Amino acid sequence: MIWDIIVYIMGILITIPFMATAAVYFASKKLNRNERRAVHAAVNWTTLFYIIAVLAMLETIVGRSFLSYIIVLLLSMFTVIVVFQWKRYTEVVFNRVFKVFWRACFLIFLLLYVLLVLIGVFVYII
Repeated sequence: MIWDIIVYIMGILITIPFMATAAVYFASKKLNRNERRAVHAAVNWTTLFYIIAVLAMLETIVGRSFLSYIIVLLLSMFTVIVVFQWKRYTEVVFNRVFKVFWRACFLIFLLLYVLLVLIGVFVYII
């Protein structure tokens, strides 16, 4: 019973990550009373939902899995950020690299999610 509820909630959060982002944002804003921290918390906690949602939507629209391409994309992004930080600061601080990487992932997968929703609606209409 309780596991079914948890599975349904996780399914909804993965299917509609905007709801997860809004929930984390408002909860964090209530807790911290700081809008900037609330935005950062929402980004940090919901990026994975956007990645999973994009994978699921790509598989639904195209009909095949793009997991390997997404992994290569993520590893390439991480490598570019590490090299960029090494060239710019001559020292790599992985805490900072991971923050930049995670926030870039949020932006990229948010845009991909919106684009895939529009494509999915267009394909459904046609």
